[in-house]
Amino acid sequence: MIHGLLDKLFGHEDKPKDGSPKNIKHDRNEIGSLLTLYQDQNHLMTAMIMNAGQRKIAKLSTGIVSVDEAGQLFVTDEFHPSDPNPLLSEGITVQFSLTHHGVRHQFNAVHLQTQSTPEGARHLFRFPKGIEQIQLRDAFRVKLSQAHPIKVTLTHAEHAAITGTLADLSASGMRVRIEGLVTPKPVRGETYSSCHLVLSDGHPIVCGARLMHWQYDPDLRVSYLGVHFENLDGNTQRALNRYLTELQRKQRQLS
Repeated sequence: MIHGLLDKLFGHEDKPKDGSPKNIKHDRNEIGSLLTLYQDQNHLMTAMIMNAGQRKIAKLSTGIVSVDEAGQLFVTDEFHPSDPNPLLSEGITVQFSLTHHGVRHQFNAVHLQTQSTPEGARHLFRFPKGIEQIQLRDAFRVKLSQAHPIKVTLTHAEHAAITGTLADLSASGMRVRIEGLVTPKPVRGETYSSCHLVLSDGHPIVCGARLMHWQYDPDLRVSYLGVHFENLDGNTQRALNRYLTELQRKQRQLS
C-alpha cells in the first residue's frame, strides 16, 4: 500500500518494462565516469532509502556535487522534499536512479556520513558495486535538426521565460538548446508552469515541465536543459507519439 502511494506521488513514467534490454557496469573507472557525468550534467536523481531488510522507507530526490575517483567516494547535496537526516545513518543503503538519453541508470550505494555546510547538508557515499542501465521502450529520443529549428518556451513562476530550440525529443520529455548561460542558474528538479512548442507538423505541445538535468558547454557557449513533460493530456500525447513514429520512420529511411 505504501509503495502504491509513493508511485502515485512521484509517478512511474520511467519504470522499465519487462524485457527491456539492460547491462551492468562493474568496472571502477566506468562507474567513476558515470558518476562524474551525473555531476557535470546536474542530473536530478531519485533516492530510495532502504532499511536493513532492503524495504523502501522513503523516496526523495538529490544530485551529486562531487566525485572522488581515487577514494571511490561521492557526495550528494540535500535530499528533497525534506532532508531525512535521522534515516541516513552510517551503513544505510540508498537506491539511486535517473534517466539519461532514454536509458534508466540505477545503483545502490552505502551511506557513510552526513556533513553540515553553509549550503546545506552533504551526504558521503561509497561507490556502488555496479550501475545498471536499462533502455526504456517509451523513451527513445529523436534528434532534431537545427537547420529548421523548433522554438521552445519555458515559463517559470519566479524568473523570466526561457527560449531555446528543440535539440531532441521523446514521448516523455525533451532537451532544449539555449544560446549562452542561463541566468539565474537552473536548479535541477524545479518546475516550469508552462512548456510550449509547435511541432513541424503543426501540432502544438502545451504542458508543464520539470527540469531533470542541465549542462553548459563553454566551448559552444550553449546551455542544454533536459526536461520531463508533466500534465500532458491524452490528445497531445497521441499527437506527440505519432510525430515521433513518423520522425523515426523517416530517419531509418535516410540511414
